Amino acid sequence: MRATGIVRRMDELGRVVIPKELRRTMRIREGEELEVFTTDDNALVLRKFSAMEELADFRHDYASSVYGATGYTAIITDNDKVVAASGDIKGVRIGDVVSDKLAAIYEGRRRVELPAEEDIFAGKAEYRSAVVAPIISGGDVMGGVVLLSRKPVSELALKTADTAAAFFASRV
Repeated sequence: MRATGIVRRMDELGRVVIPKELRRTMRIREGEELEVFTTDDNALVLRKFSAMEELADFRHDYASSVYGATGYTAIITDNDKVVAASGDIKGVRIGDVVSDKLAAIYEGRRRVELPAEEDIFAGKAEYRSAVVAPIISGGDVMGGVVLLSRKPVSELALKTADTAAAFFASRV
């Protein structure tokens, strides 16, 4: 763990304020869930909760199935990072941070089609078109499904992205 040099006092209800600069750096938004852990040396650890992390059994198999059935590179993310990827477009890896542009698309709460000029992976992947479908469960954005292709967007890609997003939304 890294020390921040920041000290906060707990109030009478047990609340501690996480400083704005840390929330911004760690991309913690109002209403977001945090997991609480303790360590053997009595340290208290807060970690951003990711419902998509809980779906380890599904996400890799689903991405592989989408790629195998459609030929589209399938990328599944939570709100912060790539959690599964399968396909022939290289450069995007599990653990890569979600770009601000991609996060903004998720917050728009609707599926979008993008040409390659709308670079959502900071130059890491070469593709001609992309389909991005946010995963929305209980009114909250949980992440998204991204399909990349070297061909123009097709009706199959649109329906596949919608289906994948709905599948994951029903699981979280």
